[in-house]
Amino acid sequence: MKNLMQSDGGKSGFILLLPLLAVGILTGAIYSGGHLVENPWLHQYFIPGLSGGTIYEVFRNTFVSLTLFTLTAFLTGLSAFGQPLGLFMLIYRGFGIGSAVSHVYALKGFHAIPEVLVLILPECLAVSVVTLLSVRELMRLSHGVFTSVIREKIHTDKTFRIYCLEFLVLLAVSFLIAVLTALMNYVFSGLR
Repeated sequence: MKNLMQSDGGKSGFILLLPLLAVGILTGAIYSGGHLVENPWLHQYFIPGLSGGTIYEVFRNTFVSLTLFTLTAFLTGLSAFGQPLGLFMLIYRGFGIGSAVSHVYALKGFHAIPEVLVLILPECLAVSVVTLLSVRELMRLSHGVFTSVIREKIHTDKTFRIYCLEFLVLLAVSFLIAVLTALMNYVFSGLR
């Protein structure tokens, strides 16, 4: 998997991670069919009605959720055994997306379509890209650390400085996503 992740600039690795995100989405959708998902650890603030009542609360909750995920990915990448946790993180993020969309449809039926298309889907797509990039970078560095431990010599294509810069960019994109999500929730508050 490591060779595939680096052979074409990471495009194959990105695509190889998509099925895990899809598994999480499917699992979340099935789970929310018979359970309440009002806990933020389950819906991860993808449900507009549960993201906050004010523009500030929506921004804060979205940004904190994205930041916690990204920082967890950053720290996990520093571990020689971070790869399995990274794969679980993808499933977890997908679970939040699937449970949120399923919850809104269960509550509103066909009336949920505008809310899903305007408020949930754009945010989920943007968050999915940040999630996939975070986990891909986590796995690359974790693999390098693991190989370095096994072979007792440094074996990574990435410096710590570059790794930090990549995650700073992902945090900046997370900030932008949170701002846009808050604005969309404010502008289209009638859909909530």
